[in-house]
Amino acid sequence: MSGFAPDELDALRRYGLLAEGADLAAMAAEERIAAAEAKAAEAWEASGPRKAVELAQAALGESVYCATALTLLSLFVARDLPERVRLLKLAYAAGAAAMGGRLESEAGSLGQSPRGLAYLEARQHLASALSVSGERAAAFGHWREVLRLDPADPSRARLDFADALVDAGENAEAAELLKRFEDADARAAYVKALLAFRAKGAGAEADAALDAALSANGFVPAYLVGDRKPPKTAPLTVEPGSREEAVVIGVNAAKAWSETQGAVAWLKERRRRATM
Repeated sequence: MSGFAPDELDALRRYGLLAEGADLAAMAAEERIAAAEAKAAEAWEASGPRKAVELAQAALGESVYCATALTLLSLFVARDLPERVRLLKLAYAAGAAAMGGRLESEAGSLGQSPRGLAYLEARQHLASALSVSGERAAAFGHWREVLRLDPADPSRARLDFADALVDAGENAEAAELLKRFEDADARAAYVKALLAFRAKGAGAEADAALDAALSANGFVPAYLVGDRKPPKTAPLTVEPGSREEAVVIGVNAAKAWSETQGAVAWLKERRRRATM
């Protein structure tokens, strides 16, 4: 068993990621997958996209079951959203094959192993891409499974899921999701502020929530009110309170803020007060 469907193997060959006659059984060996994941970890730390792609391809040369490498390639080589979804489906399949029977035996703490975390991250990225593609039900199913397989959520899938829930108007589920975690970062803070505004409008509770979000990252409003446009390529890593973090929040939350009546005007006013 290769762990891949025939059409998935064909896709890997078309991308040049699997040579004809490659020994899939050898690639599935524990040490080969571990070595590939180690190379892929270096790719995330690469100095630029070209080097990252080279390292990811080298990792897949070691083992095509390296979910991390395929996830990374989806960010750098996909020409459009459908292609990104295709690559992420390959990453998901690779991660599932690498885990094998341990997927359920380790359920509840899957992210404690590098291979389990690679699987969770591939599935999380796939959920996000499907959500943007309009395949909401499929995306929500993947996010819920990620959180079931490791409720501690080491890949922080909850933040993408919360944004998607808010976009869908599922405010109660989004609020309940965030209550399960002690998130102090800006992304969660802006979701909580918008949820508070949707629930009761401007007032003491919503104002306090938004002020906390502004304190966590004051760069965010520029992207939510349209003063700044995010770059074409989102940052891969961010620091708390940074402009890069603000870009990520803006990309994920701008639609929900603009579609919530009065929210942008409220945000502008609270930002003005904060800078007085």
